[in-house]
Amino acid sequence: MKRLGLAVLAVLSTTAFASEETQSPWALSATVGYTMGGDTIGTLNYEDDSSDSIKAGDGFILGGALNYSLNQQFDIRFNAAYHFDSANAKNGDVTFSRFALETIPYYKINEQFKFGLGAGLDMAVELDNDFADDAEFDNAGKLILSGMYSFESFNASLELRYSVVEYELSNFAGYSYSNAPKMDGNHLGLLFHWNF
Repeated sequence: MKRLGLAVLAVLSTTAFASEETQSPWALSATVGYTMGGDTIGTLNYEDDSSDSIKAGDGFILGGALNYSLNQQFDIRFNAAYHFDSANAKNGDVTFSRFALETIPYYKINEQFKFGLGAGLDMAVELDNDFADDAEFDNAGKLILSGMYSFESFNASLELRYSVVEYELSNFAGYSYSNAPKMDGNHLGLLFHWNF
C-alpha cells in the first residue's frame, strides 16, 4: 500500500512539474477602452441648439491582443483594435474611425506592474459623414507609452496609455490631397484587458 501511495505521489509530482515546464508563453486577451484628446474634426448640431463634436483622439476601443512572455522581466504585446468616435442623430451619424495594429514591449516591475514603450499603425482612417462628404486620411504611425496593472484576484489587467499620432488628409469629396495640414490625434486612454 505504501508503494502504491508513493507511486501515485511520484506520478502527480511529475505531471505538475511537466505542466509547469510546458506552460505556453503565449496568452490572448480581449480589450475594451476609451480615449480622450486630439483636434476637433467635425461637429454635429442638433435642432435644440445642442451639439456633439468628433475629435481625432476621442472614442471607444474594441479589440484583442496576443501577449508573448520572453522571460521573467520582459514580454511583448501585439494589439489589434477598432478605434472610433461618433455623433448620432435620428437622420444620420458622423463617425471617425480607424483600425490599429500595435506592438508594445514591456518591462515587468513586479507581478502586478509593467511599463512599455511601443509603436503602432492606424489604417483605414476615415470620417464617415451622413450630412456632408466623407474624408479619408493616410495611414499614420504612432508612439505609445503604456503602464499596465494586473489584478491579483482575477485574470484581467488595466492599462493607462498615452499615444502620439497625427493624421493627414488624403481624400475629400473625391479630390486627392498631398501635403495637407496634419491633425493632432494625441490621446490619453484607459483600457481593460480580459486575459484568457
